Amino acid sequence: MDLEETKSFTERCSQCAAVSWGLTDEGKYYCTSCHNVTDRSEEVVSTAVIPNTKIKSISRGLRKKSKHEKGWDWYVCEGFQCILYHQAEALKSLGVGPELKEKQTEVLHNFWKRYLEKSKQAYCKNPVRTRRRQAKVLEDSLQCSDWDSELELLSDTTCPLESGAEFQSNSQIPKPFLVRKASPKSESAAVCSGSVDGVEYSERKEKGILKMTVPRTLALCCLSLLWQRETITLSDLLRFVEEDRIPYINAFQLFPEEMKVYGRDKGIFAVESWPDYEDIYKNMIEVAIFLDLPRFPDVTEDCYLHPNTLCMKYLLELNLPDEMHSLTCQVVKMTGIGEVDFLTFDPIAKKKRTVKYDVQAVAVIVVVLKLLFLLDDKLEWSYSGLAEACNEEHREDKPRFDFRKWYQVMKKTFDEKRRKWEEARAKYSWKTERPIYRSHIDKSVAYKRRGETTQKSHSGNLPAFSQQSSQAHRNLKSAVSATVRGREAGPDHLVLFLNL
Repeated sequence: MDLEETKSFTERCSQCAAVSWGLTDEGKYYCTSCHNVTDRSEEVVSTAVIPNTKIKSISRGLRKKSKHEKGWDWYVCEGFQCILYHQAEALKSLGVGPELKEKQTEVLHNFWKRYLEKSKQAYCKNPVRTRRRQAKVLEDSLQCSDWDSELELLSDTTCPLESGAEFQSNSQIPKPFLVRKASPKSESAAVCSGSVDGVEYSERKEKGILKMTVPRTLALCCLSLLWQRETITLSDLLRFVEEDRIPYINAFQLFPEEMKVYGRDKGIFAVESWPDYEDIYKNMIEVAIFLDLPRFPDVTEDCYLHPNTLCMKYLLELNLPDEMHSLTCQVVKMTGIGEVDFLTFDPIAKKKRTVKYDVQAVAVIVVVLKLLFLLDDKLEWSYSGLAEACNEEHREDKPRFDFRKWYQVMKKTFDEKRRKWEEARAKYSWKTERPIYRSHIDKSVAYKRRGETTQKSHSGNLPAFSQQSSQAHRNLKSAVSATVRGREAGPDHLVLFLNL
């Protein structure tokens, strides 16, 4: 940030009330504390062409790119912000609460804003990522709203959506990402990463700070879904990820072209494994505790996450009798796992109780099957014989549940799904369309090494006499080279021989 150019602009930021301004390439002022972009532009007095004329905007088309253009100056938090935005858009396209779309975005925005404040990356007096730029923020900067009450959590809509209301991956300038003027300090600091703070972020090990990762973006999405009590469980979310309906693997490819990703950015944004249920669930708990989130909205009996509702859903998917639902409801009532206090997530409670809603519902169904058929590999088959004989005698009546027939049909279906799932994983291409290089100048080197590798692989298939001939030719050339270097000027015929 050029302090000389922003010294004359002393207005307070409308979002955080700080006086710490930078300039975008369009000449607009942005707050270095909260990234808010104002409508005010730098007024440059130009007397070279027309005297007393003020230029209030700079045309981006006239900007000349240098030979070694590295793109925009961007921060790691902005990369995760881009991923969160596309994940939220994917959830909206999947039909997450059509009437609650704005609320979903609002909750996710507040969670992300809270994380930036707690991790000291934004919405604080001295953000970690702006210390090198020596941002001057007033002591009376506006602090983030109190998150002790859910009312304030849901009513904090004064700040525009940072998750990217108008994010685009094309050549147009997306509003959430600020196109800043590159400074020598930022260029030298980003030698080993495309982002300004990639190296510092990867080496940051401050106690009590939870670093954002790609799996934790899924955890944030799941927390926002849980807050809104949406009809998507964690297992559904992971299934959508495997179906490539929610960005996760190689999500950095959604970054705008001007956001160069290389070096240390690979360890931050590149994911080389599928998300695991237990890992994402653990990240949910860690993120919720780190953000000091208040008690989540109550999970009542009419909520989708209640075990009675989920048991009905899974009974239909498993093709089990509808009559089992009354038994699952009795098990839920007798065990007390359907109580509001048991189901509601409260991260700041002294006795933290976490519930895996989908796993719990399936466990209830297994308990009911255990009570009915014992599942000792004997009783269920004897009952199946009785049910089969009864159905033969009373074909006109409602058929009895045949456990053996159900098992055979479901096993065949499950094995087929399992085979397709394993094939899809085996055929999945982990190669990215947007490769990550070690640095911005290593692209040509990478192509050169790739060519050398290809050449070596082809040379390995040559016949033995061809390899020996090539080795003899190389030895002869090296001997002649040593002879030529020993003289002041080698003969012309030797020089011509070396060119063979």
